[in-house]
Amino acid sequence: MPAARLRANERELAGVGYPRADCSFARCALGCAWSRFLGRAVRAGELLGRYVAKRKLRAGTGLTDFRYKAFVSYSWADAAWGKWLLQAIETYRTPAALVGKDGAGGPVPARLHPLFKDREEEAAGASIGNAVETALAGSEFLIVICSPRSAQSKWVDREIAWFKTHRDPAKILALIVDGNPGSADAECFPRALTHRVAADRTITDEPVDAPLAADARISGDGKRRAKLKLAAAMLGVGLDELVNRDERRRAIRTRIVVGASLALAMVMTGMAWAAVVARNEADHQRAESDGLVEFMLTDLRQRLEPVGRLDALDVVGQRALTYYAGQQPRSLDADALGRRSRALHLVGEVSNIRGDSVGGLAAFRQAAATTKEQLARDPDNPQRIFDHAQSVFWVGAIAYERGEAKEAEAQFREYKRLADQLVAINPNKPEWQMEVSYAETNLGVLFYDQGRNAEAEPAFARGLGAMEAVAAKEKPDAARKLEVGIAINWLGKARLRLNRTTEALALHKREIAIYQEVLRSDPLNTQAKMREAVAWQHVGTIAENQGEFAASSTAYGNSRSLLKALRQIEPGNTDWQEIELRAMIGQLNNLYYRQNIAGAELAYREGKTLLAAMMSADPKNTIWSIELQSSLDICGGRLALATGDAVTALSLAQGVLRRFAGAKSVDGEEAHRLKIDAEILGGDALVRLGRRAEALALWQSGLDRVVGNDADIQSRLLRTRFLLLKRLGRPAEAAKVAQMLDRQGYRHPAYLREK
Repeated sequence: MPAARLRANERELAGVGYPRADCSFARCALGCAWSRFLGRAVRAGELLGRYVAKRKLRAGTGLTDFRYKAFVSYSWADAAWGKWLLQAIETYRTPAALVGKDGAGGPVPARLHPLFKDREEEAAGASIGNAVETALAGSEFLIVICSPRSAQSKWVDREIAWFKTHRDPAKILALIVDGNPGSADAECFPRALTHRVAADRTITDEPVDAPLAADARISGDGKRRAKLKLAAAMLGVGLDELVNRDERRRAIRTRIVVGASLALAMVMTGMAWAAVVARNEADHQRAESDGLVEFMLTDLRQRLEPVGRLDALDVVGQRALTYYAGQQPRSLDADALGRRSRALHLVGEVSNIRGDSVGGLAAFRQAAATTKEQLARDPDNPQRIFDHAQSVFWVGAIAYERGEAKEAEAQFREYKRLADQLVAINPNKPEWQMEVSYAETNLGVLFYDQGRNAEAEPAFARGLGAMEAVAAKEKPDAARKLEVGIAINWLGKARLRLNRTTEALALHKREIAIYQEVLRSDPLNTQAKMREAVAWQHVGTIAENQGEFAASSTAYGNSRSLLKALRQIEPGNTDWQEIELRAMIGQLNNLYYRQNIAGAELAYREGKTLLAAMMSADPKNTIWSIELQSSLDICGGRLALATGDAVTALSLAQGVLRRFAGAKSVDGEEAHRLKIDAEILGGDALVRLGRRAEALALWQSGLDRVVGNDADIQSRLLRTRFLLLKRLGRPAEAAKVAQMLDRQGYRHPAYLREK
């Protein structure tokens, strides 16, 4: 989508998610049956490995006498992390191909259980309790959950000290969940972990190397990779081998889920519909339906998106929209409001990706009403502010797509106000700083579209600055790198409009380098491919303005190659179709100015075919039906004039002007440029038809639209002023404009040919 955040495709880039639903899939009878079915299917390939493992191992624990595989030491304040770690490790199944092989500690076991987790942090006395000491003695490994709370816990220090003096210190593993090692203000390692422990369990001042640490934070390894690091250490196998096998296992599970999703969708849809009809069981059925629908639109979507199967969610999405539309937000409790808003957001995003802006807007408006009710109940809760900000953004984004600039600006300014409120509450939280970056960039996009370049450029610069400040404090992953690239893209476009061409070209080349770096690590990253395709189009435009035909042609060719590959993955993705159409138009103009009329006509026909398919999918999208349609018509008119068909050229030019006259809400920078181009084309056609007086009137109308001083307007419009002055027989004025363009290094072929 044109809005800077591109949330329809990139929602996960924000780095902030919603908490999982309280009502899980396993809470209903049908859910249990389905869960058992999937579990059996996914585990089918593991049964033989587990049988072999039992023959080689005793009770699944290896050739040891330890009662517990690991003892989990943590501060009571980190109890939630302790619970997560226990479940993650105890439910982890070793890949069947590794079970029974020789690992660093003997045969590789099939499971890593049981673990011992002390549920309460008792007051630390002179020594640890007998029960805890017994558990430590019976544990092969010690896992320390590291945070500023555990670093201050005497109980955690004593458990580490006991293990170091009675067991092998190499068997101590660390899991970082908060804070930073070595930080004066937020040290996360307990002192016993980083210093030598004497035989009497006294912690000395002699530093030692910290043990193997996994970082479960988003800015570190993330939960999944952190779990695999710990598992690899306890199994005695290499991390890479475990990661690769885990990826293959996840791929198998995804294929199974995809294969069963459509059948499950029909069952879930029926249950959701029955919840509305069956009044006598309304409350019970609604709870079940909410949980099931959310499963479809969260967990299942996460499995389907990477394999390009958003179509499987369409039927569920539409039923969910109907179901939730019948509920009043004020009548729902906090949990139900949360489920409703999350489901509606996902319905809106899927609808928008598939070109249904009407359905997407309906879902987001319902979501906004829901999050507004949540915020009214808890106005100082930052999560509630964040949730409502997302709803406000999406309503504004779709208004922007539909050409409703006034509504879009109002929503984007409200989104910026909410983002500023989040930073005021916690200025050090990266997620809130990113919201400010998004809000600034969204406003910049709106200003840019309306030709308010003096407002757009600083908004983009502030947005990029906030984003780079966050990236500098973390190890940026692919998602963060993509966000930085998008922010650079907008700043480059704004500076080009301000005639800062050298700066703009450098920014777009830097942007391309970022995307190519991401693709070297992840060649299948569709977002990086899409953004690189866009960046190449800007490079092509700048090269054309500088008269470098070959570089311009190469840039547009690179863009189209990337986009053709993307359409093979998801042919119905209208965001990608729009970007490819813009590449076609750029290539078409390049061929026309190089006087390759046959090649330009072929590109023109391709563009018309693609645009017709897009408009049939969403006729309400004014960017397609008015701006892109008009851009193609002007190209077609120029080609008609080049082949001597002045009648067709005039008809197309007049059609563009009528189209804009009937669409009062479409009045941005692009619309302004297209109207002038249509008046130039129409005047040229009228001259060919011997109607010079009408041509002069049309050209004068175009000149009247080019407002501003020569030194202040964009080179593209300055070129237009030059062309019109020449046509109107005012050579002295045209020569002054030409001097300005020459000083700017402007070498566009249309300008040079006229000059």
